[in-house]
Amino acid sequence: MARIRSIKPEFFTSLTIADLKELSARLTFIGLWTYVDDNGVGLADPRLIRAAIWPLEESPDILQRTREDLQSLHAARLVTLYEASGKALIAVSSWSEHQKVSHPRKPRYPRPEEFQNQPGTHPGQDSCNPPKDSGEVPEDLQSPPETFRPEQGAGSREQGAGNRGDAEPSASADTPPRADVERVCKHLADVLEKSGSKRPTITAKWRDTTRLMLDRDEVTVEHALAAIDWAHADSFWQAHILTPMKLREKYETLRRQATAGPRRGQPAGPQTANRDMTDEEIRNASDFG
Repeated sequence: MARIRSIKPEFFTSLTIADLKELSARLTFIGLWTYVDDNGVGLADPRLIRAAIWPLEESPDILQRTREDLQSLHAARLVTLYEASGKALIAVSSWSEHQKVSHPRKPRYPRPEEFQNQPGTHPGQDSCNPPKDSGEVPEDLQSPPETFRPEQGAGSREQGAGNRGDAEPSASADTPPRADVERVCKHLADVLEKSGSKRPTITAKWRDTTRLMLDRDEVTVEHALAAIDWAHADSFWQAHILTPMKLREKYETLRRQATAGPRRGQPAGPQTANRDMTDEEIRNASDFG
């Protein structure tokens, strides 16, 4: 599954990237970011990589070119080709410097440095025959200057809330509930219950995520309530905005769609929602954006 990633303009002035002889290798490198998982690792099968990165390329030599690109990237130490648990794998070197993924999925495969650190294990080489020094990171990518570091996040709000303070410690259990946080959480729970779902439990994670959305993202309570109502007036979004975590992740997408073209001021609720909306919910949905 392709993933949304970010890329900074300074990528194109990197000397390591400029030293790649083929332009296709540079595009393959960028494409690999969307191919690998949130841990920066994927299966090192050129056929899978070709299908993911070059699906519309009809050149008869595209598979061979993909193999050559992987070799070039490996030789430049931009990726590592290795074997772990009987699988040929590819890892983007210095992954955390290229991408910082918010809410990453659980890794399916170990990174090469993790595998090497396991007692009694010796990473093998896959069919691409990587050089012995493949685990090292190019000098100009080990500690890139601040201007070369990608933004902390996947590049936009819809990619997992980006650099908006997700690492902030959660509120203490002894902290009294905030009225604004409780209002948003309770409204979402009410909307879900009205839709016929079992009323969800408002958990600490619900409250922490809502607090971050209000404080760090600077989303007002009114806009948060309106986003909930607008989403649940839409036949697509009502099945997806079921938690504050998903609301925060998709808030910017919801806002853009609410303000786009003929849909602005015309919530889909009365036409497409599978439940009746209150006058206040219709008003909120109409005003959102």
